[in-house]
Amino acid sequence: MAREDEIFRKLNNGDSSALDELIRLYYPEILRYCSWHTSDRQTAEDATQETFLKAVRHLDNYIHHGKFKAFLYKIAVNTCTDLWRKCKTQPPCESEEYIEPGFARAESDISMKKMLDMLPDGQREIVILRYVHELKVREISVILNEPLRTVQSQLRAALKTLEKNLSKGASENE
Repeated sequence: MAREDEIFRKLNNGDSSALDELIRLYYPEILRYCSWHTSDRQTAEDATQETFLKAVRHLDNYIHHGKFKAFLYKIAVNTCTDLWRKCKTQPPCESEEYIEPGFARAESDISMKKMLDMLPDGQREIVILRYVHELKVREISVILNEPLRTVQSQLRAALKTLEKNLSKGASENE
């Protein structure tokens, strides 16, 4: 987090370009996170921009202790939850498949997304943060404001459910 610390030093010294640097540092991660929770690329980009707008709006209240990434993810979680609720009251939001060089990965991500949709919201969130975004369980605990043991047990339960669904799907395909 040395780069993040340096960016915050610049921000505290009044360097406004440091804010752009901070956004560039985390934009791809937050966009990828939002992509897992939205129906299309445009909505994911909107959610990402909304996340950064909220972060900038509340930056005065943020005290830097090397946990800005967790701060951003917490905002992204809330933003995507709000979008999901809004989407739930409108016509169904279906994932779109993109035809691009990374099509195989996108197709794999869509399959994974469908599998994760079978999990309860809390478990799905933990699995996405842990395995898609490769966050540590301790970081997830901070982001979701849940005790570490709760996150660990929810993760185990989610993995058991996914394993059971995979086994069930494999036996149906035989």
